[in-house]
Amino acid sequence: MDITKKNFIEQLPSIREAIQNATFFAVDCEFTGLASDRTIFPFDTPEEVYLKMVENSPQYIIVQFGLCAFRVEPPAETEENQGEPRISYKCYNFYCYPKGRATVFSCQGESMRFLADNGFDFNKLFREGLSYANEPDEQRYRADLKERQAARAAAIQAASEENPKNEDTPVEDVPNANTIPVPAQNQQQVDSAAASIEAFLQSDEPELIVGNCNPFQRKLIYQMIEQRFQRKVTTSSVSLENNQKGIKVERKRSPEEELVLDEQRRARENEDLETSVGLSLVLQELSKSRKLIVGHNMLLDFLYVLRQFFKPLPFDYQEFKKLTKQIFPLLLDTKYLCTNAEIKEHVNSSVLAHVFDAVSKAPFSIPTVHPELPEYQYNVEVEKKHEAGYDAYLTGLCFLGLVSRFKADLLQLPKNSTLKPYMNRIFITRLVDVNYINLNGKEPTQSREHIFYVTFPQNWRTSDIMGKFKPFGLVHVSWLNDTSAFVSLHNRIASSSVLKTIGYHAGFKVYSFAQFTQMKLQRSDTKRGRIGSSGSGGANQGSSGCGESGVASNGEEKGEKEEQKLERLGKRKGTDDKMSTAGDVEDDAGWQTVKKGRKTFADNNDW
Repeated sequence: MDITKKNFIEQLPSIREAIQNATFFAVDCEFTGLASDRTIFPFDTPEEVYLKMVENSPQYIIVQFGLCAFRVEPPAETEENQGEPRISYKCYNFYCYPKGRATVFSCQGESMRFLADNGFDFNKLFREGLSYANEPDEQRYRADLKERQAARAAAIQAASEENPKNEDTPVEDVPNANTIPVPAQNQQQVDSAAASIEAFLQSDEPELIVGNCNPFQRKLIYQMIEQRFQRKVTTSSVSLENNQKGIKVERKRSPEEELVLDEQRRARENEDLETSVGLSLVLQELSKSRKLIVGHNMLLDFLYVLRQFFKPLPFDYQEFKKLTKQIFPLLLDTKYLCTNAEIKEHVNSSVLAHVFDAVSKAPFSIPTVHPELPEYQYNVEVEKKHEAGYDAYLTGLCFLGLVSRFKADLLQLPKNSTLKPYMNRIFITRLVDVNYINLNGKEPTQSREHIFYVTFPQNWRTSDIMGKFKPFGLVHVSWLNDTSAFVSLHNRIASSSVLKTIGYHAGFKVYSFAQFTQMKLQRSDTKRGRIGSSGSGGANQGSSGCGESGVASNGEEKGEKEEQKLERLGKRKGTDDKMSTAGDVEDDAGWQTVKKGRKTFADNNDW
């Protein structure tokens, strides 16, 4: 079901009910852009990756949020013990667009074109997109509204205590320091408005609209009304055609009538506030549920969710983990679950659509799921790729198929012993060894003694690098750009002799990983987590930075979310990656080198 500002208030109670009744959720997001990965290296730590993404992430926003609430019910009493539980779902596709002039966000041309190519309805987004507010903004909205309502209530109370006998007593024109002198060119308009109000008071009309005024003219008219008619009329602002503002004038009501109307106005204002907070209310309800949330390659999704709907992302890595656990205590990334040995044996690609194809046949099985809203159900036979609601639904089906391999109790998923090691571990694309963020604790540390940073002439190929390292056995080459790469030795014992014995070649330099780290720290033009471009030996020269050593700076961050772009990039940058001691052959250990022509990084986790 598409949710926009037109049907949000109407559907909000049923959405909250769906969240309260759900067993687990699957989510997905569509963005205006993807965080830059140009500074991320294959041997970065998860902390370094997080800090780089925070520091180098423009204000891209989520424009579509998909939420699929899956409900698992025990087998009916009439069924036998081996009966399957009944699984149903409700799926919502939220269009999300900021409200007001103060909000500014960024767009990435390629990402916007990608959405357009996949049928994204931008008209619906811009015209009907649901607003949102992070916690500080929401607190300010609520405080401002409370203050306005309290001031209005005080005014009504003060009016009720005035002597009604003084109603017809003219108000004296007492000089006021805040009174605005009426310019000569505006005097006729103010006098005309006063005459219209006099005529209105003598008529039977219920109200009078004063329009055709700019903001300054309206201010003069409000001032005149306060001076001459404050005991006879009340005023309020109204919206006219073409987004123009007008003044609605009504006769003064009794205190009792004012109280009734004020209650009605409060109800409208509170509803408007709910609409302004919008999608954030759904995310808050999701957080309160404390239930399992499943995503696929979900790091970017949840970085944006936290920043857009809750709080700014902290620059402290541990604070980020703490914040995430406080808001969403149970997360599971199906892309990381696909690294499980039993699953990896049968799932050859962790792209979402490929995972679904794999789990649709033995040894996996996807249980039947029943739509609770039949008129808004999804069907895998009618693909709606890159619609957030559909991708959330597909993620949920993939999760059900994957856990069928472990015969997990769907009613007790967080307690499953096989799934526990994968809970709260968020997959990070392109990292070689520790390829996840562990929200439950520290990630394991890895030795980097077998890794070397090398720089070389621009005309070198993979075979040239392989030839220099041939005496040390199998290696894994990870291209960074045209003149630099990482080389990992399979035989770690040989690492200690590399710097001592490797041959000399003009323009060829080898550094230990410790030296490489020190070089990063010492560069005067380096921000934290970024390697600047300087000289031929730099690790990020010109436009050929690490963003190009990844599969795509606008594709692989979301991985399978933009596989069509990746295919185009693959054709442009080169063919598949191989591994060898001196050529393009894969060995039994599964080590691979990346061909020079591709200029991308690929590892065994990015299969």
